[in-house]
Amino acid sequence: MNANILIIEDEYALAAALSTVVRRLDATPVIAASGQGGIDKLGSQNFALIILDVGLPDMSGLKVLKKIQTLSKPPPVLVITAHGTLDTALEARRLGAREYFLKPLNLADLQRTIRGVFMPAKMESSSQTTMIGSSEPMQRAFAVIAQASGNDAPVLLMGPPGSGKSIAAEVIHRHSARASEPLIVYRADEWPVDRAEAALDEAISKVGKGVLFLDEISTWSKPLQAALMHRLGDLKARVFSASSHDLSAVREDLFYSLAVLQVTLPPLAERTGDIAALAASFVGEHVLSAEALAVLKAHDWPGNVRELKAAMIHAAAVCNGSTILPHHLPVSLAKVEDSNHLEEAMKRSLGTWLDQKTTGADERMPAYDDLLETVETAMLGTLLKRFDGKPTRLAAAMKMNRATLRRKLREE
Repeated sequence: MNANILIIEDEYALAAALSTVVRRLDATPVIAASGQGGIDKLGSQNFALIILDVGLPDMSGLKVLKKIQTLSKPPPVLVITAHGTLDTALEARRLGAREYFLKPLNLADLQRTIRGVFMPAKMESSSQTTMIGSSEPMQRAFAVIAQASGNDAPVLLMGPPGSGKSIAAEVIHRHSARASEPLIVYRADEWPVDRAEAALDEAISKVGKGVLFLDEISTWSKPLQAALMHRLGDLKARVFSASSHDLSAVREDLFYSLAVLQVTLPPLAERTGDIAALAASFVGEHVLSAEALAVLKAHDWPGNVRELKAAMIHAAAVCNGSTILPHHLPVSLAKVEDSNHLEEAMKRSLGTWLDQKTTGADERMPAYDDLLETVETAMLGTLLKRFDGKPTRLAAAMKMNRATLRRKLREE
């Protein structure tokens, strides 16, 4: 490659790993440990590419990205983050980021991207956000949504009912080059079998050059799938499809035509850390009490985000004050008598784990320090994710000695 690549990353270990990747490509890495340091280096030399972390100690990486785009010939930028949101992904794309990577990084993927990088793709801007989530599965979904918003490829959205597939389709459409064209939704199960194909043709005639959203594609009959396959070649519209179920019933050629980009939305039970923000977005001016939030986090949520929204609308409707309490929640959720059930659930899980580890002869019992290390490692790993993978920030927030924390992380 014979070029300079600027790495703006404050974590030494990651900056060193990225430098190794850059050297493998016969390029020269130049490291800046802060946003301003990166900006200063941009003023003193030219770079073929920039690898930019969002979570920098002095400023957001997005501010640095905005500064990069003011250059007369801005180089391509690869953005990395440990704690992405949909807003971050969309804003990074809008500001010209070539790609958006989530930590922990797949260095092989990053190396391939660097090798084949092109000029950044532009995206239409919008400040409106209709999806919320900081959990790892949602971060990955947001990254693909941002990619899908910047091109015109077909998109397949997968996830259980109520997980937000329709909303994701709306977000991609709103931020795409076809935003001014219509988004037409077609569901085969809304039509009698003998009218389904004619209804599909009606939807195609309405959509024009817009977006045709084919919902629950896995439930379609084989004849209707064949009819769609025959029409795809003549479509001027972009195609989105969605499924809540296994796709084995979808014919192979149709699947590959529809699934160029795939967005997978997780069930709410796998992203309980997002419940507080989601619930707050549904209750208007009301405030959710800690006890009510604990009840929400303990629920299984078979209806996913759609069920949560309905529960919050119910709670807001019956709450005469400003604070939503457990008894305001639907009866299927409320457990007023057990406000500390999350702690109790944790104790029960811990007890079960200890039973498994300590059952048997005394001489085979694990050492206390080994048990404590396992629990502490899991706790520190969870906390570290909440602080963008940055031990310095975690230590400051939790009032820990930085050297002690780094030692414990190394011991993992």
